[in-house]
Amino acid sequence: VSYCNLQINSHPPIAPVLEDLDITYHTTRFNGSFLQENIYRQSAGKEVDAAWKGLGIDYRNIIVPPAIAMKSGISSDHVHIREKHGGGYPANVEGLHHLHCLNLLRQSLYYNYAYYQDLGEGAFKNEEPILRLHVSHCLDILRQQLMCTVDVGVLGRVWWNKEDPTPFPDFNTDHKCRDFDAVRQWAFERQVPARVPEDYLEPPRDLSIVHESMP
Repeated sequence: VSYCNLQINSHPPIAPVLEDLDITYHTTRFNGSFLQENIYRQSAGKEVDAAWKGLGIDYRNIIVPPAIAMKSGISSDHVHIREKHGGGYPANVEGLHHLHCLNLLRQSLYYNYAYYQDLGEGAFKNEEPILRLHVSHCLDILRQQLMCTVDVGVLGRVWWNKEDPTPFPDFNTDHKCRDFDAVRQWAFERQVPARVPEDYLEPPRDLSIVHESMP
């Protein structure tokens, strides 16, 4: 079993906001096929987009209750919801943001790019310079995540080609994984409303907490 779970077992990075979610683990064998493409690897199209969307990549913010905001890494300077609309802090589940980023990298692959540029949806509504920044932001977020939770499992090699036996990495390895579907469903059920009033968010109380540019 891969040791990608070593860090999460030693110091569980589970925000208190998720404490009402019963995190369970199970062993999953990764599909590491080189030649056989599953739906997530296929060229751009409606079915592929539906599969990715089904992972929760476009979910709206969840609401973090004030009582556990600070323990979850959210400060009083972060954007919050007016008390008359229920209070709390709008936030993204990081794992779903990572999948959003991975999907954007997929859309930006050379063989998919023209398709999504023609659609002009999502990130592709923006001009080229902004789209490039979005893609590079996602690239580096994923780099940092992969380095932070570096997988110290190992890939053995198998033989293939009976006419001329040749070694090839065995990417089909076992991993101890969190129950992703449970996390996705948890986030789905806690999204902010699809429609909110214009005064839903509390304006900043002090301009000193407003950044000069996007952080």
